[in-house]
Amino acid sequence: MNQTDFRTYKKLKEDSFLTEKAIPKTVLNSHHFKGLVSSLILEKTKSGRGFRYEIRKSTEFESFFITHFPEDIEVKDKSDNVRKFRNSKIQKTVSKPIFMLRGFYIIKVNDNEINLEDYTNKFQLFACNADKIEAKKICIVENLDTFLVAEKLLGKNFMFLHKYGRIGKDSLGSLVTNQLLVFVDYDFNGLEEFLRIKEVFEFAQLYIPQNYDELFQKYSQSLKGNKSEMTNRIKQSSDNNVIKIRESIIRNNRFLEQQYWKYD
Repeated sequence: MNQTDFRTYKKLKEDSFLTEKAIPKTVLNSHHFKGLVSSLILEKTKSGRGFRYEIRKSTEFESFFITHFPEDIEVKDKSDNVRKFRNSKIQKTVSKPIFMLRGFYIIKVNDNEINLEDYTNKFQLFACNADKIEAKKICIVENLDTFLVAEKLLGKNFMFLHKYGRIGKDSLGSLVTNQLLVFVDYDFNGLEEFLRIKEVFEFAQLYIPQNYDELFQKYSQSLKGNKSEMTNRIKQSSDNNVIKIRESIIRNNRFLEQQYWKYD
């Protein structure tokens, strides 16, 4: 059951009947709806040039409605999805972003100074749900394992950031910086993530190691699955680094994961 089902059954409950044309085909053809008709809770009758469905057993219909939609509430988070649909994933919700940070100097989170080096040395990272994160130089790292050792590759001048889940434009709005480096897998998904970030921060740069060609030759793997899907945004990009990676992937039908640091 989803939001379309809910709206249809709620309307049916309020009006006692709906014309066939007013019922979405996904609902009309569902086993739930067909079950209501076969059990005579709903009755199909002629109406003008078409048909309509009318509630004949109101008590049974009310029981059906409450069973599938326990609470008629506005969905704001996954808990509300469970309360309304019995399924946390049924309706998209806006979740609060969780940022993981590593670094070796003082930054600001929601206008509060944070000694990030202290947290990094003691606990490996500092995690927060923040409206505003300020740092002079930020490096967004796609994968958690690379994030935890990123300073070995890029030094200690950056504040390294990893977000739980894909980083979207809303999340990027929390960042304030003068320099932004993006360190992702060298595949189409990684390029897409970089270009999405670059739409918010025009000065964002894609990190490519100086010996990329050598690393690609030694550690790249065959391209398959969703990693083989190139979006129009990637095709049309004029960013020199994106072009370099894009052509490398197309020419060889292979890609390089950012975890090359384990072997290099």
